[in-house]
Amino acid sequence: MNRDALLVRYRVMSDTRLHFSRLYFAVVAFSVLLTVALWALFPVPRALVAIGLVPVAGAFVAQRLLLRERSAFAAMTAAWRELNGEAEPAGVRSAPGAMALVLIGEVIAGLALVAMGMAALL
Repeated sequence: MNRDALLVRYRVMSDTRLHFSRLYFAVVAFSVLLTVALWALFPVPRALVAIGLVPVAGAFVAQRLLLRERSAFAAMTAAWRELNGEAEPAGVRSAPGAMALVLIGEVIAGLALVAMGMAALL
């Protein structure tokens, strides 16, 4: 590929990554705020079963956005390496990262709310 096409590809992947990263943070913030608002509006322990599903569903949507963001990052770095003539690194696997750990925490919090609601039903 010529240099101009690679620069355009890099820019497009960079914008795509930024787009999905912003959506990820928006979904996480929305699901957390919606959970808190529902808990404030419906303080009945039985409602916790339904309220606990909000962060679980939010984490699922955010996880899909995170995968898209990581895919765009991989394409962006591949374009950068090709642009600079760098070799592809050997199959290096990275740790899950803070964004994935936030999702795990959100799911755990949602499941804890569901468990508290289920315990209140019994």
